[in-house]
Amino acid sequence: EVDALKNLVDEFAQFARLRGPKMAPADLNAIIADTARLYAGVLQASSVVLEQHLAADVPLVRVDVEQIRQVIINLVDNALEALGGPAAAARPDGTAPVIVLATERDEAHQMLRLTVVDNGPGVPAADRDKLFMPYYSTKGRGSGLGLAIVRRIINEHGGTIEVGDAVPTGTRFTIDLPVE
Repeated sequence: EVDALKNLVDEFAQFARLRGPKMAPADLNAIIADTARLYAGVLQASSVVLEQHLAADVPLVRVDVEQIRQVIINLVDNALEALGGPAAAARPDGTAPVIVLATERDEAHQMLRLTVVDNGPGVPAADRDKLFMPYYSTKGRGSGLGLAIVRRIINEHGGTIEVGDAVPTGTRFTIDLPVE
């Protein structure tokens, strides 16, 4: 109980005093690849597959690398939990539990898109509008601040984040960041 309360206080403090981003040109694909490497040990003996589908020749984006890394970690951690954790069972259709990190360039809008997709149970439509609200959580534990922090970081980067259905099942988070 003490550890849970400490985590709650730490997350609240982080949300309340989230520093402004220290923007610099960065390669989003490199940030994703570096962050994905953090999960290598956790997923090594796991049934969960973490895939990267990174577009070639993506432009640099002006971001705070550490804050964008935090965004990716929060979204991957949420996807991993939605799948059932590192020991997740195969999906009902027999496929492996999968998390996909992908980038693509949106030339028309001068944006670089990052998607984080899982093939878990998905998020009910009624919960989607509330997901980014502080203290709202669909999990039995946690503070409900993770996605509020994610949205705040993305907004401070001049970007947008949306949540929707993945096809055929699961959840898709879509982040658009302006290119240099």
